[in-house]
Amino acid sequence: MTGSPGILTTIFAFLLVLGPLVLIHELGHYLVGRLFGVKADAFSIGFGKELAGWTDKRGTRWKLSALPLGGYVQFAGDMNPTSAPKPDDLGLSPRERAQTFHSKPLWQRALIVFAGPLTNLLLCVAIFAGFFSIYGRVVNDAEISGFTANSPAQAAGMRVGDRIVAIDGDKVDGATDVPGRVAYFPGKTLPIAVERAGRTLVLPVKLATQEFSDQFGNKAKIGDIGVRMMPPVVGGFYGDSPAEDAGLKVGDRIVAVNGAAITSFEDIPELIRPQAGRSVDLSVRRGDEVRSFPVKVTEGSIPDAQGKPQKVGQIGVRAGRFEQVGPVDAVALGFQQSFRAMGNMVTGITQIFTGDRSVRELGGPIKIAQYSGQTFTLGWEAFVEFAALISINLAFINLLPIPGLDGGHLAFYAAELVRRRPLGARSQEWAIKTGVALVLALMVFVTVNDLASLPIFGG
Repeated sequence: MTGSPGILTTIFAFLLVLGPLVLIHELGHYLVGRLFGVKADAFSIGFGKELAGWTDKRGTRWKLSALPLGGYVQFAGDMNPTSAPKPDDLGLSPRERAQTFHSKPLWQRALIVFAGPLTNLLLCVAIFAGFFSIYGRVVNDAEISGFTANSPAQAAGMRVGDRIVAIDGDKVDGATDVPGRVAYFPGKTLPIAVERAGRTLVLPVKLATQEFSDQFGNKAKIGDIGVRMMPPVVGGFYGDSPAEDAGLKVGDRIVAVNGAAITSFEDIPELIRPQAGRSVDLSVRRGDEVRSFPVKVTEGSIPDAQGKPQKVGQIGVRAGRFEQVGPVDAVALGFQQSFRAMGNMVTGITQIFTGDRSVRELGGPIKIAQYSGQTFTLGWEAFVEFAALISINLAFINLLPIPGLDGGHLAFYAAELVRRRPLGARSQEWAIKTGVALVLALMVFVTVNDLASLPIFGG
């Protein structure tokens, strides 16, 4: 297990994640408000006492505040940072009144409020689209190449060679789709469609419950169907690959290592790792021909269960192939990935309400800080991907119809659209106070959850 990062690294990483995401969210509100001629009295990163700031020529106070767990734009006409309307606009000139938030048409107010979550969503899409543009997408058929011990899929009647095409009615595009479609449903029975000899069969599979633990010791219960879906086909090569030097090509199917037959790509590391510095004989099917290639195994290093480097043999091949995608396809895949992440959030919250998951799985700022520090130590790709997931979390949470959040204001506007007049200022004020109290209570609850999970408190 990899050691956790230090407290200073964790705090730095947390601020590096949350600060820009809050800034982008609030800039969405600010820029659309400015587009519609609304004056901003204050733009704050953080809540509470001002630590530093300045006032621009438009009269907006830009400030950094003491509690770095969010931010706000206070528009002219707002009573407080939750955008509760002032009881009246007495004393304002017609020009000043025209610059207040609540004087604007309903559709403009709705767009200003919606702009914050939208910018967080678009940031997530941009990050995922950037990854797809740089690295391409993995193309790996969801063909079953083997089963784990006590496999639920095998017990349900699946066979080696079956291709998974849908899970619970959702289309499966490749092997990389499968784990994410089943991980959230441990112990549940899902209908899984497979293609076999030109026919499509739908088999009910009762998922196993596995306890997953990452290199930092974070544990979670996930659903598993117990299949191997990586046929031993060469999808590409790493660095100075001994296998490529020996003559292997993308698309070759490795059928044996030193005479030991293999059916799944996962079999290859088990046979290669003990052979560092030696030569192995790879039997490879290329087209209709099976050829033999002697490969000199190089020595590499991977962390063991305690995080210590362990010498292993490597031949520099990887499963699946990466397909380059154009800008339009990259953006489309970015939206697909973002909405899938949001769907997973909905599933998780629904399971908590139905009792399928414990409320202890809810995390707050301490948990976000912990994961920020951990992903920061894994490299920039993992850290940026984590930031994208937090960004989509911010978008989703802010769209919940809770007074005081953006979604609560949008709910007010929906009521105004139906009633053809706004709710009373006093009603809105009390609703916002209730919503803020609810959010604060939830923050206290998840913070206690976070503290209880720390080792110092026995977590």
